[in-house]
Amino acid sequence: MKKILLTVLALAILSVSAYADELRIAAGAGYKALVEDMAAYYEAKTGKKMERMYGNMGQVAAQVKLGGGICAVVGEESFLKTSGIPYTSYNPIGKGVLAIIVRKGLTISSPEDLKKPEFAKIAIPDATKAIYGKAGTQLMKNTGMADELEKRLIPGQTVPQAGSYVLSGEADAAFVNITFAVNNKDNLGGYIEVTKGYSPLEIAAATLEGCPVPEDLKTFIGMLGTPDMKKIAKKNGL
Repeated sequence: MKKILLTVLALAILSVSAYADELRIAAGAGYKALVEDMAAYYEAKTGKKMERMYGNMGQVAAQVKLGGGICAVVGEESFLKTSGIPYTSYNPIGKGVLAIIVRKGLTISSPEDLKKPEFAKIAIPDATKAIYGKAGTQLMKNTGMADELEKRLIPGQTVPQAGSYVLSGEADAAFVNITFAVNNKDNLGGYIEVTKGYSPLEIAAATLEGCPVPEDLKTFIGMLGTPDMKKIAKKNGL
């Protein structure tokens, strides 16, 4: 047993050491396309690598608490502030927007369309750990659709998982973020942006103390306000 524990510890140390000279960013899975674009820009401008990891925000928070050299987390600001993690700053990226996507063969023009019989299966991310699952839940409640749609809901852990059910035809519609909708529009029957009916969503990069590459983190955070990064955010629906 002692040998096994030492082996696990050694692997953990090697894992952290392997990334000690790279900027590590964590993000909600729904922001993967956005963060991948930002990482590509950062790497092209600096010649340095950026390590990325994704999950629902509950998973991300758990990973941050375990350590591992994560320097910043991209997510919704109010969630980040209530996660119990002592972030040192919150740097704005853009406003998050809820979207409803539908599979090929279907169309949608308003959230109320979800009450139609053709939307028999509706995917939604985990409302307790994924911001857009929470926003979708708020929308259904605030529009009086919650009771009617409850039996049609198919749970997913993350925005990409909920969205994948629509892409594969396993669900007729899904609550996602606008980033997922924009980046998958060619494989959808359509989507709508939903700007009301849920709490405002401010997407930010929150920084952490103890970053092993503080100058690289400073460089990345400084890039967020540049015209090029703002174009990246806009491209991804923010």
